[in-house]
Amino acid sequence: MKPCIQTTLLAVFLSIMLADCGQQKPGFDEDLFLGEWYAIKGDVEVYSFLKDEDSYIFVGTIGMRPVVYGTWKIDRDKFIITMDNGTTTEYSFALSNDTLVFNESSEIYTRTTPLEVKYPEVLILLNITSAFSHLNFSSPQPEDLKWGYWIDSAQTVKEFFLNGYSMSAKGALSGGDIKEISNYLKDYGLESDTNFVTDICDGYLDNNLIVTVCANQDADASDDSIYIQVTSALIIK
Repeated sequence: MKPCIQTTLLAVFLSIMLADCGQQKPGFDEDLFLGEWYAIKGDVEVYSFLKDEDSYIFVGTIGMRPVVYGTWKIDRDKFIITMDNGTTTEYSFALSNDTLVFNESSEIYTRTTPLEVKYPEVLILLNITSAFSHLNFSSPQPEDLKWGYWIDSAQTVKEFFLNGYSMSAKGALSGGDIKEISNYLKDYGLESDTNFVTDICDGYLDNNLIVTVCANQDADASDDSIYIQVTSALIIK
């Protein structure tokens, strides 16, 4: 009798285990995905995965303007998005640290806030880099921007600095390149800033954004190469 009893108990145990496995929740809970996801590669710039009282909702934005929205959920190994028009799309997905990958890297998003979002003054530098890709600008780096002068209580003239970001390029640049950057900034909406004009620098201002463009001969070069530095900062009012 004992073998029969053991066999019966084993069968019961296995049936319970299989039932539990069938009822297990997926490995990822929706709450893990709540927040802002910035596109490394994707159709929108930012996905905001949110939660209301009875469902999970999302908003996709481009240029800070909502372009898509609807609901979302996770079903086992699928990330399911339903647009407000009823269209539903299933994505395979992988989550690694702060990176979310859809459909084997067809779209990639990160929780890490981009530099231009944390520091809006960087955006104009990235746009210049893109518009003048042939100049091979360096990546924007923190740097103070000297902007104007002020007189302290002792009637001493002091330089006024802003915390900003700067990038540079050097090589066989020309005055035409510098003029094109100037025209680009004006088309962007900035105007010449008479508060910042020197022998080698010009300033441009739009509300609280200031950009300076400085150019001179590259001291390290044996030819007539030009060194150009573009710096941007926000005036805190």
